Amino acid sequence: MATHTTSITHVGMVKDKRDTILSVCVFLSGFSCFAQLYYFQPLLPDLASSFGLSASLSSLAVSFSTLGMVAGLITMMFLADALDRKRLIGAALLSSALISTLCSFATSFALLVALCTVKGFLLSGATSVSMAYIAEEVQSRRRSQIMGLYIAGNAIGGMCGRVIASFISAATSWRVASIVIGAVCALFAAAFLFYSPHSTQSRIAVSDLRATVRANLSLITSKRLIPFYLTGGMMLGIFVSLYNYLGFFLAEPPFDFSPAYIHYIFLLYIFGVFGSVFTAYLTQRFNRYAVQRTVVLACIPALLLLFIPTMPTVTLGVGVFTFGFFVVHVICNRVISDYGRDKKSAALSMYLLCYYLGSSFLGWGTGIILDHSTWQWFIAGLIGLTVVLFGIVYIGTTRLQKEEARTGQR
Repeated sequence: MATHTTSITHVGMVKDKRDTILSVCVFLSGFSCFAQLYYFQPLLPDLASSFGLSASLSSLAVSFSTLGMVAGLITMMFLADALDRKRLIGAALLSSALISTLCSFATSFALLVALCTVKGFLLSGATSVSMAYIAEEVQSRRRSQIMGLYIAGNAIGGMCGRVIASFISAATSWRVASIVIGAVCALFAAAFLFYSPHSTQSRIAVSDLRATVRANLSLITSKRLIPFYLTGGMMLGIFVSLYNYLGFFLAEPPFDFSPAYIHYIFLLYIFGVFGSVFTAYLTQRFNRYAVQRTVVLACIPALLLLFIPTMPTVTLGVGVFTFGFFVVHVICNRVISDYGRDKKSAALSMYLLCYYLGSSFLGWGTGIILDHSTWQWFIAGLIGLTVVLFGIVYIGTTRLQKEEARTGQR
């Protein structure tokens, strides 16, 4: 009996160690993806100066990275479940890091945009299966925690990629910044390939195209999942809008911040790190659907604070919204990975497709409000979108909460 107990304890320790190693590896993966996807954002003035572009044209370096991601996610919906998780993530991270490095040698802006598009496409290989990799390989009791850590890696990567690139570019040039980001992410990719556990629970699914399309269409049209797809897209769209145009607000009176200081707004992503990690604690103590509804509702007064033109209120409002965004994102990923069943990668790819489309269209569309009116009307628009979002969240979470109550799930 004692030997049996000891054996169980040993197996548990081995699984805990494996989960810990995997958590570090997926953190590095999340960091690399978002550092590479967004590091050009603070470098747009440098690109405009280097290639003789307008501000709107220079932004294509970021926009086409995201569009490349969208194209890759559509592809991954049909391929991801037929590929080994670890190898796909590792290959995506390493090849995209190489492209980031090559960006520094671009002789024309058209070539740079093309490379950014390829980079986004390659990164989709990692983002499309990372959550499925966690859902399949991690013990159930630690799954939310490690999903949160992965998304914390997204937040820290997005923050550090922007901040590091802006500092290096200021000291040298955007080309050197691109080399440094590419080299760092290549090291992280090598660490992932060397240390991450092999996929043991995933079943490589090989099916004909017709069967794959039919299965994926059932996920796309699922009444359970549609509200969560829309939630991810709208939440990211509002979030990106806020960060895209906050700099314009801070550059005007009463703040009059210089561009060098405006880059520090990305440090508010630290609230997102706390949100990602804290989600596991919240969902262990409370029903995850109730948490999601409460957090989205709390984002409305957070945006209301931005009507008050003082630095403490702006910081608090943006910080609370950033915290809320990452909590919602973690919960959406967990729900979709639970209900995607044997098609986790396809379901999560569909979620991420809506996620990045929301970023592209709302991130651009809300700027039209700011172009033709004032900051107050812009914030009013974001609040209106958040109210609509709360309605979607309420419908989707209430439906699943009732369903799980009937079946005895949490």
